[in-house]
Amino acid sequence: MVWIEVTERSPKPFARVWVLTDTGRETTGYVNRSGEWVINCKRIRDSGAKVERWRE
Repeated sequence: MVWIEVTERSPKPFARVWVLTDTGRETTGYVNRSGEWVINCKRIRDSGAKVERWRE
């Protein structure tokens, strides 16, 4: 599958997708109702990583 930039488009709210962070880590995440990304892995989330790309 092809990685999609977060600036291009976002997945449907609450649809779990694979995300690639600015630190190079890959995990699952989703977009919440207010349009913010939520990273499911606590360790990556706590490091302050930001989502750059996603794929289904």
